[in-house]
This record gives sequence, C-alpha cells and structure tokens, in this order.
Amino acid sequence: MKFTRRQAIAGALGATTALSLPGGVFAQSGQILHASWGGGVGDTWTKAFAEPYTADTGTDVRIVELPNPEAQFRAQAGNPQYHTGIGTFVQGVNMMRDDMLETFSIDEIPNMKNIDEKFWLKTEDGRIAGVTPYFAYYGIAVNTNEASVDDFQTWKSVADPKWEGRLGMTRPIYLSTYDLTILSKTAGGDEYNTGGGMDLLKGMAKNVLNVSNSLAQQNTMLERGEVAAMPFYSVRVWSLNEAGVDYVKIVIPEEGALLLPYAIFAPKGVKDREMVAEWLNYIASAAPQERGMAASGYIPANDQAEATDDIRAKLGMGYQELRAKLYQPDWGYIAEHQKDTVAAIDQMLAEL
Repeated sequence: MKFTRRQAIAGALGATTALSLPGGVFAQSGQILHASWGGGVGDTWTKAFAEPYTADTGTDVRIVELPNPEAQFRAQAGNPQYHTGIGTFVQGVNMMRDDMLETFSIDEIPNMKNIDEKFWLKTEDGRIAGVTPYFAYYGIAVNTNEASVDDFQTWKSVADPKWEGRLGMTRPIYLSTYDLTILSKTAGGDEYNTGGGMDLLKGMAKNVLNVSNSLAQQNTMLERGEVAAMPFYSVRVWSLNEAGVDYVKIVIPEEGALLLPYAIFAPKGVKDREMVAEWLNYIASAAPQERGMAASGYIPANDQAEATDDIRAKLGMGYQELRAKLYQPDWGYIAEHQKDTVAAIDQMLAEL
C-alpha cells in the first residue's frame, strides 16, 4: 500500500468548521450555550447532562453540535459566543497553553475532588482549566467474522505480516497521539521514547487496507468486514453493539489500552462566569456521568459513580478494574510535541 503526501497532510489538518454560530442559535439571558460534537455525542449531552440540569436548576442549557468546538473557540478568542465546549484532552492542553481558557478554583468546582487529579486539566499553579466528565479507551476492534479476539491479545499483532491488507488505520493527527503512544508502551518505551513504537506503527501501516478519513467510514469498514481489525474507540464499538452489531468486539490487549479523557472547558472571558462554574460543577458530579455511561458507554471519571449490574455485564468488569487496565500517558508532553510527531509519521508513511 502506498500513502501519498496529500493523504497524510489532509489527515493532519482534520475537519474544518464554520467560524460563527449556526443559524438560529443565539445566547439568551440565563441560558448556557455548550459546544458539542454532533451525532451521538450531542444526543448524550442533551439527555444525560443538559435536560436534567435544566429540570433541576431552571437554567436552560442548549447543546450546539459542531464539527470541531476547538476551532470555534480559537476563531472567537476575545469575544466568546459559547459558554462551554468539549474537546480532547490534548486540545484542552493546547488551548490552555495558548491562554485561551477560563480557570477556576477547586472551591468553585468542588465535585472535582471526587475525580482523580491525574485526570484534571489544570494550570501550573493548580487552577482548573477543564472538567473531565468521562473517558473512553483506545483498544483493538475486531470483526469476529473475519478474525478471532484471541488473534489480537497483544498490540504487536497489528504489525504481523499475516494481516497484510486486512487492517484499518486512522489519520496521522490521531496516529501521533493515540496509536504511537500505546505502541511505544508495547515496545518497552512510552510517550517520551517512541522509537520502538514507530517501528510497530510502520509494521501496522504495511498491513493497512485503507486510511479512513472519518469515524463513520471506520464504523462501516468494521461492520461490513472490509477490515478484520483496527485500533478503535471503545465508545464506537459500544454504539455498534447497542445497534445489534454484536460481532464487532473491543479488545484490551495484554499491554493495556490507552485511556482517553475528555475535557469540558470555558473560553477565557466567558460571560456569566458564576453560572458557568455551577454548570461545570454539575458536569463533574456522578449522576450525569452515570447517565452518560448508560447512553453511550463513556466511563465516568467521578469516583463516586457506580456501575449497574447491566453496565458491569456489558463491560465484563467494574469501573475500578477497567481503569487498572488502561494507560494514562503525559498528555501535556504529547500535545507539546504533536506537530513534530505528525511530521515524522507523515514522512514515514510517504516512504512506504
């Protein structure tokens, strides 16, 4: 398989998005506008977080679905139109370093005390720049009509030549943060020492049938059996399983899976700051996170959240046992070096 430089660059750039509020969306007095990714994420935030919060407090929360909330925050720097938004932890770190986020004390968001501090998005002086509502994990999704889950009990399997032309792979922007990180750990290194991980990534790339440009495409590839397996997100497999696609399974290899925390942040200079802090504190609490788990398979970050028998059966374990199988890297370091890492992966793929 040959990767063109155009493919790699397109993957590194990612999605584009409009720079203003969608038509018909206007902030109103006493209303919170929350920027969310679309599809299932938007639905989860509406049903598990926004509607219950409005019912409990009387404060209206409107979920606005966008391709990339971070792009909106950057475009509106100095004149924010949204009160809060969701992003990956790496996106949050980058915006925090660019001094684009409002920060809060622990007294303003006390429910953060029930979330392990390693999941906090915080400044050097300890102020909270983002709330972690939940996390997913990055394992190996397997179509069991095409392969066995036993075939992928180690991450090294993705570089096995037996899978030539039978694997899927994501874009370089995500390879740099997710795939390379867990493959480096598998090779005996970590996010600081990625030489062995790059070798495994190169081996996987040689086995790849297609570099997918979207999550929808990845879902289709797995569901139709176009690929036997690919590194993928636990919540996406959860959604497939809930839709009746029970032959796609998510595997946590023996080296573990990569823990993917998400962050909710407020733009610097946000209006109605006290109202926003109350909303963020609610997001950090256990109850909405439990509802989010039931709706979409996102693992609660709050230590007080409890898994129902049904959730435990679907996960095959409880929350604490699951967390013990997940690797939490230094996302700050990964974010700081992301540009150079993407360039290195771009070059490696172009040479195949």
